[in-house]
Amino acid sequence: MDNYQDHHDKTTLNHDKSWFRFSLYMSFLLCLLPFLTFIFQDDLPWLTGVYPQTIEGLRGLITAPLVHSDWVHLGGNVSALFILYIVVFNNYRTMSITVIVLSYIVPSAWLWVFARPAWHIGASGSVYALASFIFFTGVLLSQTRLVALSLFVVFMYGSIFWGIFPIDPEVSWEGHLSGFVLGLVLAFYYRKDLKIMYPVRKYFEDEADSNDDDNLDVGENEEMNANSKK
Repeated sequence: MDNYQDHHDKTTLNHDKSWFRFSLYMSFLLCLLPFLTFIFQDDLPWLTGVYPQTIEGLRGLITAPLVHSDWVHLGGNVSALFILYIVVFNNYRTMSITVIVLSYIVPSAWLWVFARPAWHIGASGSVYALASFIFFTGVLLSQTRLVALSLFVVFMYGSIFWGIFPIDPEVSWEGHLSGFVLGLVLAFYYRKDLKIMYPVRKYFEDEADSNDDDNLDVGENEEMNANSKK
C-alpha cells in the first residue's frame, strides 16, 4: 500500500511539474507577441485600437490588445499578464484556454458596443478579466487553493480595481470594467466544474473517528465491569 501511495505521489508531482513548465512556456509565448507588435507597430498599419460603433473600429477586436502607447503602458500590462497566465494555466487547466481566449476578445467587443467614441488600446481588459476571474472563483467556492489564489490577486493587483471607475479621462475605464465583469461571469459559469476539480475537503474526520472509537472502548469496558460484578 505504501509503495502504491509513493508511486501515486510521484506521478502526481511529475504531472504538476509538467503543467507548470507548460504554463511558463505558454505564458512566455503569449507575452512575447505584444512586445513584437509594439516594436513593429509603426510598420503595421492594420494594428489599430477599438473605435466604438464604427466599421474601422471592428478590426480592434483582434488587434487592440496588441497596441500600446509606450513602453510603460506595455510593461505594466505584460508583466501582470505573465503572472496571471501562469496562474490560470497551472490552476484552471481544463478551462484555461477558453478563459484566456475570451478575456482577449470579449472586453474589446463590449468596448465596441458601449464605450465612449475614442480609440481604445491595450491589453488591460485581459488583465482585469483574468484577475477578476481568479478572485471571484475563490470568493464563490471557498476552496482552500482557490481562496489562496484569490488573496494573491488582492495582494498583487488589488489597487487596479479602482480602474473600473471613470476617474481618469485618459484611461479606458470601460475596458477595465468590461474585463472585470467578464471575469465575474466566467467564475460563475465555471463554478460547478471547479467544484469537481477542487472539492472542499473535510478536516478533522480522523479525530471524529478516534473519538467514536474511544467512546466505544469506554462502553465496552463498562459492560465488562458490570458482567464481572455479576
